[in-house]
Amino acid sequence: MEKVTLKQIAELAGVSLTTVHRVLNGKGGTSKKVEENILRIAREQGYAINVAASNLRKQPLHIALVFPLMDIRTGAHYFVNRILDGYLTYRQEVSQFNVVFQEFYFRSNLELEKILKQIYRDQPVHYDGIVIYGLSIDAKAEAIVNRIVGSGTKVVVLERTPKALEDICSVEVNDVVAGNLAGDVFSQSLHGSGTVAIINQQLAEGDPNGTACAKCLQEYRPDLNVVQISLDLSENQSEAIGEFLQRNQDIRAAYATSARHTNSLLKAIKKVNNQLQVIIGSELFEESYDALQNRTLHAVIDKRPEQIGYKALQLLFGALVRKDELPTVHRVTPRIILRANSDIYYIKKE
Repeated sequence: MEKVTLKQIAELAGVSLTTVHRVLNGKGGTSKKVEENILRIAREQGYAINVAASNLRKQPLHIALVFPLMDIRTGAHYFVNRILDGYLTYRQEVSQFNVVFQEFYFRSNLELEKILKQIYRDQPVHYDGIVIYGLSIDAKAEAIVNRIVGSGTKVVVLERTPKALEDICSVEVNDVVAGNLAGDVFSQSLHGSGTVAIINQQLAEGDPNGTACAKCLQEYRPDLNVVQISLDLSENQSEAIGEFLQRNQDIRAAYATSARHTNSLLKAIKKVNNQLQVIIGSELFEESYDALQNRTLHAVIDKRPEQIGYKALQLLFGALVRKDELPTVHRVTPRIILRANSDIYYIKKE
């Protein structure tokens, strides 16, 4: 394919060569609409790599990932480790650029604080940007992260962001959309009155996913009663879920808002004689895929954890290379997976 020229981009965009040069070199001086149009045309014409390369300094950029080290026994492979997969995918896509990536993995809050202090002290180098897993950040870590931001380093947080953090970008699931999707499935699939069980994550400020589902049902299906249970993210909560179902024999449907609770719900269903008509899980992994195939699960709300990690690094890279403005929050939109489309999205890992 013949290399596209700036003159060709200018002609396609209907602007001057000078304007194209200013936009592709991040010099400003044009409207947002014109800039977006030029960048779109450049990408479509195969000029996107040149755009990024032209803005990289002779000295390499340094980007750090700060992420919890979790093993398969914790159930992290259902969601958390898949966020890491997304980050690593985008890192590979930009591996040809003059960027040095460093991954820091921690097992405890003390290790996290030690890593953050190293980054704040520019050890071993000055990091231009960091990506950090937000649910691990406690009060002490918050203070260090705020100092890192104050030193000029750009920070993108994965998952929920502590309120005390300032001037950072958060990439997280749109939990309200996830809950509304589940609520819509119940509204259209359940006929007659009955009880819907929502199995929430035990979070300090409540589970917005389950709350959104309950509100959706209250508005569109007031004939349905909603009962909720909040459980911590232990690997196996099947016993607690089984007891909950046995105590509430009138439950006709259930929604687990997290992947780990989905797996526990599937285990509980095998042991408890409870005639659930509609069961909705979260995330597409081996067990939930199999449950869709045998029709134990009627739907899965996939919150797309890989996209969280991918988008976090993509936004940070764009801010450092193209000087894009980081949003305060970027929310990843979930999707519904049914048996009919599960083969499109599920990729079995070896």
